[in-house]
Amino acid sequence: MRHKLIAISKAKSKLLELARKVNDEGQAYLLTKDGEAVGALIPMEDYEALLETSDVLSDQETLKNLETALAEEKAGKLWKRDRSGKWSKIKKRKSVA
Repeated sequence: MRHKLIAISKAKSKLLELARKVNDEGQAYLLTKDGEAVGALIPMEDYEALLETSDVLSDQETLKNLETALAEEKAGKLWKRDRSGKWSKIKKRKSVA
C-alpha cells in the first residue's frame, strides 16, 4: 500500500476531497503533525484486511493450524474437496527434471 504524506492541518481543510480519493482511487494518506506520523486515512478494504490479519496473528490455535497445514503441504499431504463435500487426498505429482 503506497501512501502520501499530508500535514494534519492541511488534511483538515481537505477532508472530504481526501475521503473521496481514498474511497474512489484507493489512495492512502499518512497524517503528520510537526513531521511525525499521527494517523492514517486508508481504504476500508485495507483497514478490514489489517484487522483480519491482526485477529489471525493473535489467535494461537489458528496459527498452529496454519503451521500444520504448511508442513503437510511441504510433505506432499494435499487434500481437496469434491463437489459433494468429501475430502480426498491429492496424488503427489512426479517432478519432471
